Amino acid sequence: MEQQLNRFVAVMETAVDAIITIDSRGRMEMVNPATERMFGYASDELLGRNVSILMPSPYREEHDRYLKTYLRTGVKKIIGIGRQTMGRRKDGTEFPIHLAVSEFHEQGERKFAGIIRDISDLRQAQDELQRLNQELEERVAERTAALERAQELLIAKEKLAMLGQVAGGIAHEIRNPLNVIKTSTFFLLNARTATEEKRHEHLQRIDRQVHLINAVISALADVARMPTPVRRAVALAPLLQSIVATTEMPSSIEVVLEASLAELPCVSVDAEQMTIVFRNIIRNARDAMPQGGMLRIDGHADGESVTVSISDTGIGISSEAAPRIGQPMFTTKARGMGLGLAVSYAIVQRNGAHIDFDSVPGQGTTFRIVFPVES
Repeated sequence: MEQQLNRFVAVMETAVDAIITIDSRGRMEMVNPATERMFGYASDELLGRNVSILMPSPYREEHDRYLKTYLRTGVKKIIGIGRQTMGRRKDGTEFPIHLAVSEFHEQGERKFAGIIRDISDLRQAQDELQRLNQELEERVAERTAALERAQELLIAKEKLAMLGQVAGGIAHEIRNPLNVIKTSTFFLLNARTATEEKRHEHLQRIDRQVHLINAVISALADVARMPTPVRRAVALAPLLQSIVATTEMPSSIEVVLEASLAELPCVSVDAEQMTIVFRNIIRNARDAMPQGGMLRIDGHADGESVTVSISDTGIGISSEAAPRIGQPMFTTKARGMGLGLAVSYAIVQRNGAHIDFDSVPGQGTTFRIVFPVES
């Protein structure tokens, strides 16, 4: 017993944390040296006094109330439960503490032991961490705002660049019909001996050029009005078969629909919009083979994506033209407004897919549309 007592005294004397025992009224009966160091009191200044003097208001009133409530009702508020609160030194300074209270009995009397740890360093570290987190959040917010501004500026520049491309394309597409109209108008206004047949010829020429200009404007309007896709599960094989069956194709071109298409899983797309894409690419492939050739359509799936490939054995795309494929108002055809592939690229992107191509001049081109597999 004496050995255990000596051990207990040694623990009390050397403990880093303050250890205090109190009676059922909250009066301190024993304090260890750490309590004196932590709170600045000598032990004889504490013994017999209510432990609440070591806490500032309103914590001291709460502590007394918790203790009385427990003794009266048995409802534990702090007994057996550690909590953070505030301590008050003899000089009036306050500091954060962690308080753990336990209950024990001595000679039939209910008593309590409290272990108090000064968590000023921990609180300071928490406050510093919170300050650093706040500073980091502010920096992230500033950087995000700066990136958003830069992105907006970049988008604006891209829009201006695109606007310049479109404007240049429109000017090119409209200037030629306007020149024809101007020439015919000049003739009609100034030809004094023109026959009725000649007048009718120029009027028809003007009418054709007006239709060309109207087609340019209509195509641009279609791009601007491109609706949000209504995506549903679509089987690609019957869709492609229907498109090929309704696309005019010369007899010199052999069309091959590979059996692999029938094995493709459904993809979530707007069927009407994707019809525009497939039809544009198939027509381009046809036009790239004026002397005939083979148009081959196949597909494969790898669990993460579904790919449809449309290949031709046509004239191919030059390395100079390849980077501009898909840009509005750019075309490699002698006739055309260069909007078909631009619209197709936009549709593919809006339907959650992407498009790319490989081409070898003089040997042919393969366009691939890759659809994600819906999980």
